Amino acid sequence: MKARKEEMAINGGKPAKTVPYSKGTRFGQEEEAAALAVIRSQKLWYKQGGTRVKAVEEAICRQWGIKHAITVSSGTAAVHTALVMCGVEPGDEVIVNPVTDWGSVAGILAVQAKPVFCDIEEDTYSLDPARVKKAITSKTRAIVLVHTSGYPARIKEIIEIARARNVKVIEDCAQAPLAMLDGRPLGTFGDAGAFSTNDSKHISCGEGGFVITGNAEMANVGLRFRDKGYEPERARGSGDVAFLGFNYRMSELSAAVLDAQLKKLPGLLAKREAYAQKLIVAVGNLDGYTFLKPLPNSRCAYWFIQGHLDLRRFTVDKSKIVEAMYAEGIPVWPALSPVRTLYGCTAIRKGVLYPFGRTGAADFLKKAKYDKKDFPVAERIVDSVMPLHCNEFYSDQDAMETAAGLRKVLEYYHV
Repeated sequence: MKARKEEMAINGGKPAKTVPYSKGTRFGQEEEAAALAVIRSQKLWYKQGGTRVKAVEEAICRQWGIKHAITVSSGTAAVHTALVMCGVEPGDEVIVNPVTDWGSVAGILAVQAKPVFCDIEEDTYSLDPARVKKAITSKTRAIVLVHTSGYPARIKEIIEIARARNVKVIEDCAQAPLAMLDGRPLGTFGDAGAFSTNDSKHISCGEGGFVITGNAEMANVGLRFRDKGYEPERARGSGDVAFLGFNYRMSELSAAVLDAQLKKLPGLLAKREAYAQKLIVAVGNLDGYTFLKPLPNSRCAYWFIQGHLDLRRFTVDKSKIVEAMYAEGIPVWPALSPVRTLYGCTAIRKGVLYPFGRTGAADFLKKAKYDKKDFPVAERIVDSVMPLHCNEFYSDQDAMETAAGLRKVLEYYHV
C-alpha cells in the first residue's frame, strides 16, 4: 500500500530523517603525534633521511601479508604504476570495467594502450568473467579488475582465465582496502593491487595511494617508475634513467598519517559492516530494490551500501526517486562513475586526450568503437543503481531512519 501523498517530504510532509547523520573525528591524537614527529625531524622527504615512507610500506606488507609495497601520490598514480609494472606499453590492450572512476582508465590512456571495456555482471557490478574470456586477444596485456564499492569481484575466475592466456591482472582496490575473499585480502590475488588513500576513502592521508605485489622484479620497476625512473638507493649523479618515470612519490608527512590510519582500518571496517547489516535488515524485502550481496566466503569493505532499482516497478525514473530521497534527508549516490559510463566520456568517444586537441584523435583510439549494445548489463545498472551512504560513525538511529525513508519513497512511487 502506498504512503499517502501528504506524507512525502518532497510534497511538504515530515522528512523520515529527524536528526543529521552522526559524525566523528577521523584524525586524532595518533595522526597529530605522527605528523608532529615528522615536522620535528626536519626530514619531509624519504630521499633525504626520512624514514616514514619506508616504515608505512613495511606496515602495508605486514597488514596485507605481501612482500612488496610501493607508496605513491594517489590511487590514479597507483593504477598507472601497476600498469607499467605489468609491462603494458603502447599498442597493448587492457580490459577494464566500463563503470568505475576515471582513475581506473587514465593510466591505460597514459601508456597509449587501448582500453577494452567489458560488460559487468549484476551480482558484483564488476567484470563478467564470460565476457572477459571472449574479449582477450593476442594484444591483451592486462586486466584491470575493479572491486566496486568494496564488494569483491570474481577475482578467482578472472585469474584463472588470465593465467591460461599469459595476461596480467591488476586489482583496483581503491574502494576495497582489506576486503576479503576466502580469508585472503583483495589485491593479493592478481599480479598487483592498487589502492587509494585520498580523503573520500576508508583511510586517508589527504592524497595518496600504494601498490602491492609479490613479484620482486615488478616491485623494482614500480619503485623506479614512481621516482622519475631513478634507480633506488643510488646517489644523484651515480645512477642512470633507463625508462620514463614520473614523480609519484609520497611525502613523509603523508606516510606518517597513513601509518596511523592503517592501524584503525580493521576497526572501522567492522563498524561499517555492522551498520550495513543493520540497515539491510531494517529495510527487509522491498519490491523493486535489490541490495548487492557480497560473494560467498567474502568480506565487503562497504565504501557504499550498493543496490539497484527495478524501474519497471515504479511510476517515475531514478532521478525523481533520488530527489525524493534527498527531501527525506537521506542523500544517495546516484552513480558508479563520475560520468554515466567511461566509454561515453568525450575523451574516449572522440579519442582526443589533450585540452586543445591540436593533434586530433590519438592513433590508438581512432579505431576503438564502443557500442552501448555491447554492454546491456552496464547500461541497465547505471540507470538504476542507487547506493546508500555508509560510515563507521553512523548510528542505529541513522540505520532505522534511512530504512524508513527508503521504504517510504519506494512504496509511494511503486506501481
